[in-house]
Order: sequence, then C-alpha cells, then structure tokens
Amino acid sequence: MKPKVLIVSAVFPPEQVTSALMNYDLAIALSEFYDVIVLRPYPTRPQGVVYSYQEGQTEPFDTVLINSYTNPQSNLLGRFRESLDFGNKCARYIKKHHRDLAFIYNNCWQLFGVGIVAKTAKKYGIPYNVTIQDIYPECLFTNRKYGGILMSLGKALLLPIDCFYQKNASFVRTISDEMANYLSKTRKIPRNHYLVVNNWQNDEDFSKTVSTNKRNNCLVFAYVGSINVHANVELIIRSFHNAQLQNAELRIYGGGNRAEQCKLLASELGLTNISFNIVSRDKVPQVQNEADVLVLALPKGNGEFCLPSKITSYMLSGKPIMASVDLGSATERYLLESGCGIVIESDNEEALTDAFRKVSKLDINELENMGVRGKQYAMNNLTKKVNLGIVVESIKKCI
Repeated sequence: MKPKVLIVSAVFPPEQVTSALMNYDLAIALSEFYDVIVLRPYPTRPQGVVYSYQEGQTEPFDTVLINSYTNPQSNLLGRFRESLDFGNKCARYIKKHHRDLAFIYNNCWQLFGVGIVAKTAKKYGIPYNVTIQDIYPECLFTNRKYGGILMSLGKALLLPIDCFYQKNASFVRTISDEMANYLSKTRKIPRNHYLVVNNWQNDEDFSKTVSTNKRNNCLVFAYVGSINVHANVELIIRSFHNAQLQNAELRIYGGGNRAEQCKLLASELGLTNISFNIVSRDKVPQVQNEADVLVLALPKGNGEFCLPSKITSYMLSGKPIMASVDLGSATERYLLESGCGIVIESDNEEALTDAFRKVSKLDINELENMGVRGKQYAMNNLTKKVNLGIVVESIKKCI
C-alpha cells in the first residue's frame, strides 16, 4: 500500500488561478508515488466567474469537496471567516484520518486556515510544509486606509500564527530569494528552512498561439489578470488616459471585485480606446499574443511581500512588459535580469504616464527583441519542467 499524501488546497481547478493549477500539477506528479487526496472548497475565484462544479473525476487522485464558507469579495472579516471555516473542517478530516497520512501539503487559506491545519498536523505528528505566495500579515496592511496603531496591533496579534506554522513545518516553500530572506530575518528562522521554487506555468500552452499582425498600425497595451485592490488597474487606466496616445488602445481582461469601479473610471474619463472582457485561462495565451505590450501594477508596499503570478504568463508570451512595482522587488529583478521590460516606481502616475509615451515611440523590432529575451528567461526559470520536480523531491525526502 502506498503512503497517503494530503493536499489542502484553498483553490483548485476548475478555478484557473496560478496556485490552483500548480496544486493540480503537484497532485498529478505525486500520484506516481503516493495515494493523493485533495481537500478543496467550492470554486469561487476569481469573483464574478460562475462554475458548474461536479464531483467525480478521472484523475489519479481523490478529491474531497469541503462544504465550507466562501468569500471571494475583498472583505477582511469575510476572508477571515472563510479561512477559519475551511481550516477547521480540514482539521476534522485530518483528525479522522490521521493514522493514514504520511504528509500534508498545507496550502490552506492564510493565516488562520494554514495555522489550524499546521496545529492539527503537529498534534498527530504528521510532517507538513507550508507554501508562501504572499507574506501575511504584512500584505494585509499595505492599504493606506489602515493607520499606524491599527497596523501595529494587527501585526502583533497575527504574526505569532505565521511564525508558528513556519517554524514547525518540515520546510517552507516560497517563490523568490527576496521573500525567503525577508521571512528568515523577520521570523528568526534559519534561511535553509526555506525552499525557493519559482511559480510555473505550462509553456506548451503558449506555443500554440496563432501569430497576429498589427492592424491599422495601432499599438495594443493589455492587462490580463484579476481586477482587485492589489492589481492597481485604476492606476493603469489613469496613466493611459494621461498619455493621450494616438493610434493606441488598452485592453483589460479579467474579473474581480474592482472590475465595475474600473469600468466606471474609464467611462468618467471618456476613454473610447479601452475595452473590458472576461477571458478563460485557456484563452490567455492568445489574447496576450494579440497585444504589443503587457502591463501590470502593484500598489506601493505590495511588491515587497508578493510576486504577481502573471509575470510568468507575461514573459512566456514573449511580449515586452511595463511594470509599476516596488523598486528592489523580485518583479523588478526578473525584468532587469531578462531585459524584457521597463520598471516604473509603484504608485507613480506621472512616471507610468511617461512610460506609456516612451514605449509608444519604440521601434517594433526593439519591442519584439524585448519579448524574445523575456520568453527565453521564462523558459530557463519559470516552467513546470524546471520547478515542479524540486517540490516533489522535497516532499519525498520528508516521507
């Protein structure tokens, strides 16, 4: 009988967010060596997408659907409730089946869900890891509406939870050296406790796109991803409007809790060369291929605590990238190392406006060369082939 591995996954297909797809890849890969069980809630991400989810799959692993509270809205109390409820119900499953479990891949909702699963695993002596995509509780307080006193109080109450599950994990998987160094220093945990593995996407998806020719000499900028408070899409819209470019358009693909506000902003500014669409994950390579330049923005402070998953997708598309992010962040390093884009200081509307103008004046061959460099960097560093096996081998060592 094979050892059993439990994957606690806050998001999972049919949800098309990066963590969901990577956890699916991991479940498939681990199934070659172990009996794999995936615990997951009903799919709800991104907000605005409706799923007709049906149980019963043909994959080589079992899926257990947890009927827990879900909250795709960007609402702090709702997200806390979601994390607690899913975490507690996963803990009940672990308690019931703990004698059968050899390892737990703990990718529950942070902070409470991860903490509850970690505490339960520790109680029964089951080795586990945690995966850090965004650094909590810090990224909860990057929004300017939180004052210094509230921020200090929140960190004081929540940081011990994060320290507990990291210190007791067999290893902590994070996605950049910058994040691992920060966590090691602030949590006072040895640096070798952290396993840095880049997020990946399936590069084959991006090799199937059909080449497109520029139409009417119009330069197409595109943002592709969730439209939420952390995406700063409003900044992109305002800066594009301020640039007053001739023969240019901005296409925004995605859903989320800030989508309607972004549409309203575009309407108020009188923008006629901007469009909004929802796009399924399988169509992302094609719509990105149809753009000339891909754009992303993170609010000030976010770049220090997270690495946007869309950077991998953007680079695999072989397009130049404009990124408004924290200087010194992993996102900036990716772009500088690859030479595939322009980095703009986060939340600097004037600088992003100037970047739109600068890029619009670049020769098309120069733009194409930037994209080629980005794709080569992604192929060398950000694919499933390069990264998935590192996670699998680390879990095998623990078992």
